[in-house]
Amino acid sequence: MENPLVTVVVVSYNHSRFIRENLDSIKNQTYKNIQLIVGDDASPDHSADVIEQWLQENSFPAEKNFHTKNTGLATMLNECVALAKGKYIKLIAADDFLHPEAIEKSVEKLEYSGEEFGMLFTNTHTIDNDSIIIDDIADYDTLGNVDPYVFRKELVKGNRIAALTVMLRTDVLKETGKYDSRFTVEDYFRWLKINEKYLTAYIPEKLAYYRLHPENISKVKAEKIEMETILLQMMFDKDGTVKERINVQTLKFYLEGRKFPPEYRLAYSKYPFHIKRLSLAVKNRLPLSLYKLLNKFI
Repeated sequence: MENPLVTVVVVSYNHSRFIRENLDSIKNQTYKNIQLIVGDDASPDHSADVIEQWLQENSFPAEKNFHTKNTGLATMLNECVALAKGKYIKLIAADDFLHPEAIEKSVEKLEYSGEEFGMLFTNTHTIDNDSIIIDDIADYDTLGNVDPYVFRKELVKGNRIAALTVMLRTDVLKETGKYDSRFTVEDYFRWLKINEKYLTAYIPEKLAYYRLHPENISKVKAEKIEMETILLQMMFDKDGTVKERINVQTLKFYLEGRKFPPEYRLAYSKYPFHIKRLSLAVKNRLPLSLYKLLNKFI
């Protein structure tokens, strides 16, 4: 097997406490042909200084993208990806870290999988803020260790990929466009775009460490993620695989009085398996009383 260059992009925002563990895990990889790119989005906790100090102490070459003004994750990722020179690329947040064999095993799998595979992911440990392994947040072996063609159909039902474990072909990442700041669930958007054209490989080994922080996600953000997920499923469900979930959730959002973004209203009106009366109500922002009236005639 050849040893193609692998680009590892580490992005930080207020991760000063965890950066050294992340960068140590990259330095300690059994695979050595690595281009390291480090980015910090103007962290107020001086994360960039911690990165600089680690690079100097370890004499580890890296390209740096340090912001003086916070721009958001999508901009940071797009700028770092533009610097990538590797055949493969791994994007990881600075509070997570890798198993020593993560890159070696991922490269080997992709090199032997063929050009029809655009990306790969693995199982992962879940850890707390003290890097102690805790209960898994998902059964990735059950979700991912299936025939790639089965996985391709199943992915539209929900995101079953832990982003920190992913390795992509760099040309495939760039082919599927830049990261989009409109989406909180941009990772899932990326996987679905790649999934349309390529297969996804899986390694049933825990080759990464995902840090689960104790802070609860806000209700507003959780609702945004929920609605974005349905929106993406409408965009990529070509055969009605998740039509029941899409229609049930859209009705739920409507009955709860949720505000539908314009792109959601448009996507539901174009979704081939929508409920006609519900589509009319959502598209035209009809009050609930008129929707109930529509139920009698449509």
